[in-house]
Amino acid sequence: MCKLTEELSIPDNAQDLSKLLRSTNTKPYQIAQIISGFDESKVYFPNKDIFVLELLIDRLNNGNLDFFKTSEHTWIIFGKLLDAIDDPISIKKILKKLKTVSVMIRTVQLWPMETLSRRSDSSFMKVFFSINSYLVVNFSAEETFQLLEQVINGLSSCSTDEIAFSYLQDACSLTHVDNIIMTDNKIATCYCKHMLLPTLKYFSQIEKPTLSSQTFNRLSGFIGKFLLQPRVDYMDMNEKFVRENASEFNDEMAYNYFAAFADFLSKDNFDQLEAIFDILTAQRPSLKCRFLALLSESKKTVSQEFLEKLLLETLTSSSESGLLLLIPTILKLDIEVAIKHIFRLLELVQLEHSTDPLFSSHVWDLIIQSHANARELSHFFDKINDYCSRIGPDSYFLLSSQAYVKSITKQLFTLSTLQWKALLQNLLDQVNHDSTNRVPLYLIRICLGGLTESVSHTTLNELKPILYQVFTLESFNNNLQWDLKYHIMEVYDDIVPAEESKKIEYIFSSNIFDTRSENLEELFFYCFKVREYMSFDLSAVTEKFMKHFENLDDDTKSNLSFSIISKFATLVNNNFTRDNIFFLVESSLSNPENLCRLLNNDDIFEEANITHVLVNKLASSYNQAFALDALAQIPIQCINKNIRVAIINNLTSKPVCSNVAARKCILHLLSSPTFKSNIETNFNELCEKTIVTPDMIISERDNGEINAGDEESVFEKVWTNHLSQIKEPVSEKFLKTGYDIIENAVLSVDGDMKVIIAGFTVAKHLKPDSKHRNVQDIILNYTVMIMENYSQQFEAKTIPLFRTSMAEFYEITTTGQVDISKYKADILGIFSKIMHRYNSNKNYHPDEEQEMFLIHSLLVDDRLEYIFAEYLNINHTISCDFALGACLRQSLKKGPDDFNRLLWNSAKSFSTIKEAYAEKFVKVFIIMSKEISRDNNLGHHLFVIALLEAYTSCDTGKFGYKSYLLLFDAIKHFLVSKPWLFTQYCIEMLLPFCLKTITLIMNNESSTEINKCFINIIEVIDHILLVHRFKFSNRHHLINSVLCQLLEIIAMHDGILSTESADAISRLITNYCEPYNVSNTQNGSKNNLSSKISLIKQSIRKNVLVVLTKYIQLSITTQFSLNIKKNLQPGIHAIFDILSQSELSELNAFLDIPGKQYFRALYLQYKKTGKWRED
Repeated sequence: MCKLTEELSIPDNAQDLSKLLRSTNTKPYQIAQIISGFDESKVYFPNKDIFVLELLIDRLNNGNLDFFKTSEHTWIIFGKLLDAIDDPISIKKILKKLKTVSVMIRTVQLWPMETLSRRSDSSFMKVFFSINSYLVVNFSAEETFQLLEQVINGLSSCSTDEIAFSYLQDACSLTHVDNIIMTDNKIATCYCKHMLLPTLKYFSQIEKPTLSSQTFNRLSGFIGKFLLQPRVDYMDMNEKFVRENASEFNDEMAYNYFAAFADFLSKDNFDQLEAIFDILTAQRPSLKCRFLALLSESKKTVSQEFLEKLLLETLTSSSESGLLLLIPTILKLDIEVAIKHIFRLLELVQLEHSTDPLFSSHVWDLIIQSHANARELSHFFDKINDYCSRIGPDSYFLLSSQAYVKSITKQLFTLSTLQWKALLQNLLDQVNHDSTNRVPLYLIRICLGGLTESVSHTTLNELKPILYQVFTLESFNNNLQWDLKYHIMEVYDDIVPAEESKKIEYIFSSNIFDTRSENLEELFFYCFKVREYMSFDLSAVTEKFMKHFENLDDDTKSNLSFSIISKFATLVNNNFTRDNIFFLVESSLSNPENLCRLLNNDDIFEEANITHVLVNKLASSYNQAFALDALAQIPIQCINKNIRVAIINNLTSKPVCSNVAARKCILHLLSSPTFKSNIETNFNELCEKTIVTPDMIISERDNGEINAGDEESVFEKVWTNHLSQIKEPVSEKFLKTGYDIIENAVLSVDGDMKVIIAGFTVAKHLKPDSKHRNVQDIILNYTVMIMENYSQQFEAKTIPLFRTSMAEFYEITTTGQVDISKYKADILGIFSKIMHRYNSNKNYHPDEEQEMFLIHSLLVDDRLEYIFAEYLNINHTISCDFALGACLRQSLKKGPDDFNRLLWNSAKSFSTIKEAYAEKFVKVFIIMSKEISRDNNLGHHLFVIALLEAYTSCDTGKFGYKSYLLLFDAIKHFLVSKPWLFTQYCIEMLLPFCLKTITLIMNNESSTEINKCFINIIEVIDHILLVHRFKFSNRHHLINSVLCQLLEIIAMHDGILSTESADAISRLITNYCEPYNVSNTQNGSKNNLSSKISLIKQSIRKNVLVVLTKYIQLSITTQFSLNIKKNLQPGIHAIFDILSQSELSELNAFLDIPGKQYFRALYLQYKKTGKWRED
């Protein structure tokens, strides 16, 4: 109740009190104030509740006192009085005085809209329902529609669709609108008068009204129920409605109105749909394209005659802006339109090619698709041949431009062998008849472009004699003929006739190369290809080619040189001079994409001359990143030793080689050591040029550029190369010099820091029996000294050295077989002093805590809880994860008791862990789970307990998206790597755990995170089926339940979940229906395996109908979006694959009429596009 704004003086006698209540000046809130004091008042006022109730009814019936209807106090008082009067007969008698229907309508009309945005349970609605429980309130059809009209007007003020739907549903319940069964013209007229326009206005005001909106579905249902009925003359009503409300119509209203007709009219009523289309587009011409697109999406159509008329009108009015966009939609709706009017459409394509090439190519693509879908692609070739031959060169772009040619080649697979033979023979006959006509040659070239991808090997053999005829063509002045021969030779490796050598001689003896300045590339390609078949001197051709090449522009040079090198690598390598190869490689490298494609072609590296030029070119460009990346990809065997030395010396000529690309390149070059470069022969040079300072090491590590121990450094690579041939004099000398320099630097007061850092790396590679073992001891003592100095001084500038020293100490200890026990007391004492200083300074998360954790993990002995607690309190890295795992493995060597105790504590901590530690805690649990061995039976049990605790205790308040993602990623991994961890109970518990997690994340995370986690959890269920299917041999109802709920989730959250999520569900359904892990190690015979698969499919067949029924029900009631439905289709088709006719009949009998219709359409679509066929 609203706060009272003024205090009312309440009389102390019944007469004055009655007078005050009866006064028309008394406001509802004042009446509420008086009633609230009734219980405490000493005034004798008999039947006061009945008196006030009658008073309120009188005020509500009074049309001049509408403020009573809009006051929340009125209805709160009314409700309290109905509860206070304990005499149903008296209440009924009083309520009969209320003009219930008119009061309801007027109240809903006047009710403040802003209150609807907050809640749906309005006080007046509660009172109306109470009145309805005492009296039978009869609404006429018109009164029903009047009330609903006012309710619909207020729906847009509701803050959510749930509130809007609740408000609308309350009104429907009060009016009993669902009891109106028979609809005639009178009821339809009344509906149009009151409800239709508000409904369309509401649709236009909400965003994406079709996406799982219950309110939208309810109001759409009214359109179908009260207007689009057989006994209603809805065509006349529609025309009258649009005419009378034209001024209030906007585009969205008209679109949703047409959408309602498209939804409710059957596919046979396209005459009415066409008429409505004309009526609405007469008012809103710009909507034609959207209307047709809607029909296309909803699989509805109109007559071919109507579409033809629309197409011709559009072509005639093509000058009008935007109308041309209708054409693609028209062509999608009916393929016959494109086939019948192809020449008009080709004229349009040619006309729009220069002004709107995207539109032009789109229409062209639809023309070809229409012919291919109608199995008339061969006729399309006849038509385009006729059109281009008649129009001439202006139309040749259709047959030569790649944007247009691709549309044809991708549909060539639809041609049968007979069609292929007839098509090619017909085109060759035309060429023989008239060699001046280039169109048949273009078409043959297009056919050759799709031959290898679209034709089987058998068909290729049958086409070979026909294509052989190309080599008998007499004209040598047509560059297309050379191009055809080249592509035929690409397809067949034994088709060139011996007579072709005479034609080569003719080419050499003629002046073709000199007289033609354009389109010579086809001739060169032809000559190069023939050279691969037969031997002749190619020097004249290569000379002519290079002369032609020099006159081209840079872009053409780059593309042509790449084509020549990639297609004819061996020929170029053996027949072109080094200088010519250099020019070709240089031109090709001007385009970075060409370089990438060359490096991906392993055959290039078999050609010594090309590789030599390529390596030299890249080596000379060592100061550019692209060259370094490329050199790192070239096999080391292809890079000459001298070139490697030169590149390494060039890259290390700077004081410090800090560039990542340079380091990567050097490491690649050092994979085959030269022992001649500066850094490989001079230890001081190696340290100077490859070792970075502690500040740089820490900076790179903190910025995520490197992780400790992730990548071998250049220094380490050189050092280990020498260690690998330690007995060679050159390496023995280099190593001894290095040890001596390191020892001197560490023991000196002002030793070179780079040499000392190098000493850390050297110490990692010292074996226990090494004669230079003392270097390792010196380095470790130096590290302890660095720690001690830091604990005393705490200087900020020493932190990088302190952190680097600890990280390297950890690496040395874990890889160099060092006994750390002798340093334990000193290090723990140092850490104690450091932590005391941190606590004093309230420095709770210093940067160096990670490295301190690494060292501490080596010293914990049996106190695992301490190190795990420390892990939860630091900002850890991957190295910390490895260190934690190493602690566990060390502890397990003494037995599993301590480990199991820790696992038990972790399991119980799922219910108490705080949000700040959740992600780290999940990582701890995962690290522990990785160490559970197969013979640790108690560990298996504790793992199941932990998952159960996670299931029952976790929510998004404590465990966010990242924690769930980590946990389910780990479960997915363990399902495969440790299947023995999962008992029957655990597997069955995982299914509701997955669903619970999806529900929690759907309500609390963003769209991107929801989809990522959704897909991850679906993959977990997929892995359960992959490895543990045998545990569901008689538990298929569990999987069915999960699949049904997943379908419901994606239907209800269509706008949030992506097509990738739909793909994941589709794969899960497919894998459920297609068992693939049923082999038996005891008996793996083929027959046994087949029988097991058959039995499993038979069992699934009886159960999976539930999933298909759920999909049909959701498709009808909720309606998946087009993209989601498309991505779910493979899974639904997989269900159909295993169903027999018996199950199909059973399902059909179970469904209602809309379900049967949808099921029939779904099954027809499956037989058309989803069912496997040999062809």
